[in-house]
Amino acid sequence: MNKKISEISQRAKFIFKVLVENYLSTGQPMGSKSISSKLNYDLSPATIRNVLNEINLLGLIQRGHFSAGSLPSDFGLQFYTQALLEPGQMDKNEKQLIDSTNFSDFPQEYEKITSILNGLSNQASLVINKEKVPKISKISFHTIDKKRVIFIIENEDGTTTNRLVESPDNIELGDLNLISEFLNKFTNNQSPIQIEKNIKIFLKEAQNEINKTTKLLLEQGIKINKNNKSEKFFVRGLPSLVNSKIDTDLDTLNELLSEIETGKMASKMIKALKKSKGVQIFIGSNTNLFKNTNLSMIFSNYQTKNGLTGAIGVIGPKRIDYQRIVPIVNYMSEIISNKK
Repeated sequence: MNKKISEISQRAKFIFKVLVENYLSTGQPMGSKSISSKLNYDLSPATIRNVLNEINLLGLIQRGHFSAGSLPSDFGLQFYTQALLEPGQMDKNEKQLIDSTNFSDFPQEYEKITSILNGLSNQASLVINKEKVPKISKISFHTIDKKRVIFIIENEDGTTTNRLVESPDNIELGDLNLISEFLNKFTNNQSPIQIEKNIKIFLKEAQNEINKTTKLLLEQGIKINKNNKSEKFFVRGLPSLVNSKIDTDLDTLNELLSEIETGKMASKMIKALKKSKGVQIFIGSNTNLFKNTNLSMIFSNYQTKNGLTGAIGVIGPKRIDYQRIVPIVNYMSEIISNKK
C-alpha cells in the first residue's frame, strides 16, 4: 500500500469510510454537509471539505463536474476493503446451510459449492480447481512389427498411458536408436510440458540425423494432450451479471463473460491468488484481471488435506455487499480446506 495512504489520519479514514458506505448502500455521491450530518461529533462542513481535498489528492475519491458530491474511486474502494472494511457476522441460517451440506466426494462437488454461493449472494459464483499435473516417471517403447511401435508412458501418480504409432514407411534400427537416445536423456521425472520442449530442442539440434519416420515417432508417441489443463473452472449465475443494472459497456462485459466461459479467467485468478492468503477482493479498473467493467470479485484460496488447491468466490457489481459476502466466502473456503 502507498506509504502516504497508510499514514492517512484517523479523521480522514472515518470521513472516507462514511462516504464509501453511503455509496455502497445508495450509489449516490456525498457532499460535506451530508457527511457532517452523518457524524456523531461536531465537524464543520469547511473542515470536512479540507479533509476531502486531502483524500482527493491521494486518488481515493472522484468528483463529478456538476455536483459538489464525491464518490470513491476504484482505487479508493480497494483501500476501503483492505484497511477499513469490517466484515459482519454470518447469519445463523446461512452458516447452518453450509454446515449441513454434505461434501462427500470432494472435489466432485463444484455444483453444490457454486449453488450455495450463488444462492446466498445472488451473484455469479465461481470455483477454480488447480489440479496437479503428474510428472512422467518413465517412457518406454516396444516394436510390434516393421511399421508399428507402442509407447508406454508411466506417470508418477501410478497412471499409465499406452500410445500406438503407425508409420507409413518401415521403421529402421537407426530410428529406434534415436528414440532410445532421446528417452534416456530427456524424459525421466519431468512434466509433460518440459518433455514437449525437450522434443522441440532435440529435433532442432539433431535435424540432420532425423528423418520423417523418427520425427513421427517422437511427436506422436510422446504427444502432449493440449486439452489437459491444470486449471478447471466452474461458474454459476452468469445471467445475473447481464441482467443487473451495472454501469458498463456491453462489449467489455461480453469480453469478461467470454474469458470466464472459456476458462481464461482461471489462469489469471490462479496467478493473482498464488501468494495470497485469506479473502482477496479485486475491484474494477484497479485490477488487471478485467477491464473497467464496474465489477468486483471476492475470492478465497483453499487447500484440502490431500493437497488439492484452488479458490472459490463471487463476482458482482462494485457495490456488492462486502460486509455480508466476505465472511460467507471465507467460511466456505475453511470448510473446503478441512475436506480430505
